[in-house]
Amino acid sequence: MRFISIILVLFLASCNSNSSPIAANDSAFKTEVPKTAVIKAENYVGTLPCADCEGIDVTLQLKNDSSYIMNSVYKGSRVDSSNNHLVDNGTWSTNGDTIILSAKGNTTKYIKTDTALIQLDGDSKRITGSIADNFILHKN
Repeated sequence: MRFISIILVLFLASCNSNSSPIAANDSAFKTEVPKTAVIKAENYVGTLPCADCEGIDVTLQLKNDSSYIMNSVYKGSRVDSSNNHLVDNGTWSTNGDTIILSAKGNTTKYIKTDTALIQLDGDSKRITGSIADNFILHKN
């Protein structure tokens, strides 16, 4: 019985509350959380402005393999209906809350929200003013 008491005392003495756990101070146990948005396959739709037509109906599919397909249909009476549909394929990536579409040497950037993608201008800035709401693709 005395032997068990000695072991118990030694065990309790080793559990000093002033010592810090090894994992708390060891960088090997720390986990870095990525600062990029986690995106799964998602679909977005909307009508974007057009300089010489009534609008562009857009369907954007972001795929799990970081590829995308964007279908664009140009609307209006001045549009040649036999040549009004464009399919764009490329890759997408993220940088924080920004989604970057890349195809044929061109990039388009969007800010991702919970329910939409907001297109950015050529300087990667948010479009402002009365036309700002025209550059939003909604999650489908």
